[in-house]
Amino acid sequence: MISYLLIIAALINSSSDDLLTDTSEKYLSAEGIQWQIQSVVYSEIFDEADTAILEYFYSPPDTFSLIGDDEKIIGLGDTLWVMSARHKQLHKKNMTGIAMPADFILSWKENYDLDGFSKDGSQTTFFLLGKEGVKPSNLRLTIDKKKRIKTIEYTDSKGDLVTLSITGEKLKRPRKYHLFFLNIPDDYDFIDLTE
Repeated sequence: MISYLLIIAALINSSSDDLLTDTSEKYLSAEGIQWQIQSVVYSEIFDEADTAILEYFYSPPDTFSLIGDDEKIIGLGDTLWVMSARHKQLHKKNMTGIAMPADFILSWKENYDLDGFSKDGSQTTFFLLGKEGVKPSNLRLTIDKKKRIKTIEYTDSKGDLVTLSITGEKLKRPRKYHLFFLNIPDDYDFIDLTE
C-alpha cells in the first residue's frame, strides 16, 4: 500500500513539474514579455502596505526594464541602470550576479527546486526553494490553467512580503525602451559602480 502511495505522489509531483515546465517553455518561446504589475509590499514596521503599479518589458536574450513611479530599472546586456526618484540617484552597475526579473520562470530549474504545490480551482500555486545563493530563496508562483503567471510572492531582503500580481500581459517584443539614463536630471547624483 505504501509503495502505491509513493507512486501516486511521484505522479502528482511529476504532473505539477510538467505544468511549471510547460509554462516556462511558453514564456521562453515568446518573442518578448510585457507585463502590467500591481506590487504590494507588506512590512511589519508600517500599518499600511506600499502599493505601486509597474511596467515590465523583456526582450530576449538580455534586455529588460521595470518602470514604476519611484524607480526605473533597465538592463542592457551586461549593464544595469537604476534611477531612484526617492534618493535622487542614478546607479550604473554590472549585471554579473544579478538575475533578470523573469529568470524565476524562464530558467526556474536552474535556480529553484519544486518544494510542493496546491490547487485552488483553475489555479496552481507552486512553492519554490532557491538553490544556493539564489534570491529570493523562497518563492510562491501562481499559474492559471492557460499557463499564465498570475501572482509571484516572496520575502525580500528587508523581511517584507512582496506580492506581484500580473494584471495585464502581452507576449510580444516591446517596441522600444525608455533610455532614461541618457538624460540625468541636474539634481541627481550619478554613481558608477562598474569602475
